[in-house]
Amino acid sequence: MSTQFTAVTEEGKIPNTYMTGEVSYKKQTSEIHPENTVIKDVSFEPGARSNWRINASLQLIIVTNGVGYYQERGGQINLIEKGKVITVLPGIEHWYGATPTTKYSHITIFTEVDKGHGTWLNSVTDEEYHSF
Repeated sequence: MSTQFTAVTEEGKIPNTYMTGEVSYKKQTSEIHPENTVIKDVSFEPGARSNWRINASLQLIIVTNGVGYYQERGGQINLIEKGKVITVLPGIEHWYGATPTTKYSHITIFTEVDKGHGTWLNSVTDEEYHSF
């Protein structure tokens, strides 16, 4: 088998319907990863964050740059840095994003996307975000 490389198939800004602040992404694909998997490289400007979200399938978050936050509903906000890998199980309400002063980026891998795209919920309030 020869080496396979990923290719960017789509890129752009994520609408503020799902995020607060400036967030960009690059969707990637390769000939060898399963068709039922989505891989995205996501970058958050300082203060940017996702809405609360519930996934329909497993999500892996691999922090690639900067410092960010990750929180599950009812839990504490966790500081996450380059090299950290987070496994988000289906059905867990959560959010992630940059700190107020640093950029943050991660690779996210969704498996079994045929189970659905998950549910985007309400925005993370400034009070929730600044409670770290």
